[in-house]
Amino acid sequence: MNSFGQVSVSVIVPVYNVDKLLNKCLDSIAAQTYDDFEVILIDDGSEDLSGTICDEYASRYGYMHVYHQENRGVVSARNYGIRLAKGTYLSFIDADDWVEPDFLQRFIDNIEEYDADIVITGYSKDTKDQKKREKNHIEAGVYEGESLIPFYKSMLQYNTSYEFGVQPFLVNKIFKREMFIECSAGLDPQIYEAEDAAIVFPYLLHSKRIVVTEDCPYHYVYRKSSATNERKFNYFENISRLFLYLNRKFQETEYYDVMLPQLGPYMRMLIYIENPDAFLEEGKYIFPFRKVPVDSRIVLYGAGHVGRVYRHQIRLSQYCRLAAWADAAYSREELKQLGVVSPDLLKELEYDLIVIAIENKETISVVKAMLMKMGIAEERIVVADGV
Repeated sequence: MNSFGQVSVSVIVPVYNVDKLLNKCLDSIAAQTYDDFEVILIDDGSEDLSGTICDEYASRYGYMHVYHQENRGVVSARNYGIRLAKGTYLSFIDADDWVEPDFLQRFIDNIEEYDADIVITGYSKDTKDQKKREKNHIEAGVYEGESLIPFYKSMLQYNTSYEFGVQPFLVNKIFKREMFIECSAGLDPQIYEAEDAAIVFPYLLHSKRIVVTEDCPYHYVYRKSSATNERKFNYFENISRLFLYLNRKFQETEYYDVMLPQLGPYMRMLIYIENPDAFLEEGKYIFPFRKVPVDSRIVLYGAGHVGRVYRHQIRLSQYCRLAAWADAAYSREELKQLGVVSPDLLKELEYDLIVIAIENKETISVVKAMLMKMGIAEERIVVADGV
């Protein structure tokens, strides 16, 4: 193995407080059948024995290099590793997971045989009781030219279900280093969850040849206390930032019309499927992003709890512009102070859509009928799903 200079693959491993699992991870990397790679261990201010374990492995294996930094989070640690990388290709492994002996060899065989920009595998989800193979929904194969269009159409949303066509993880893929750096430039540093998707999907849209396999050589060790399962209070703001970032990155490509319809369902999938409790600070009400185009001028109708939640989410995400906030009870002093106006003023305002922010279905019907009686077209009236 190369201990210095140019190598084929740089394997980047962010490390933070995983001393009970780190040995298994590093042993699995040391057992690789492929031998032209370096390992960059970034100890992100660990408070347990993780840093010491990294030092021990670096002294034992010349191709393993350890760097210590103050705790700045996994994104910072990963970016530090990328700056240090010398490899033609990049691979990522989380320090609490492990890989099979031919993990790198399978990647190299495919990326070199097909001269691909990226190789995508599945992964194994390891729990205490079982190992479950999780494959991508997009079929295995080589995608290039015209076949990229149907690939992209199912990338974020497979068919009509709330499922990914391509798993949005770094760890079950191999990337070209220079292309990776270019595609991840300008990533919003405040995106701390689902940040992999902010890199993976733009990278795929810039790829000329993509290889998907049914292999599952990466073992994700599921732990309730792991970083990927911790939910933070400002999760909504984070996902909103991700949504807006992806929208901008998609606009930079020729596939914007293909990708835009997938963004709304993708966001709902993140909220309801992967993190159903992530909106505890705002309850169960989610602004109907997929029904409202980005940067639309909207009137928010309803100043009760749902309306206040929607208004809060609009402010955090800056997803659309609030032309007015209306409610039949506008004359109440509290609502006046909030800037709520009379529905009668809607006749004088310029806006694109009216979003009804009311929970009771009967009241929604009454309000919708009233708005239509005022001459507002039904297609300009939006009601959130599930309200």
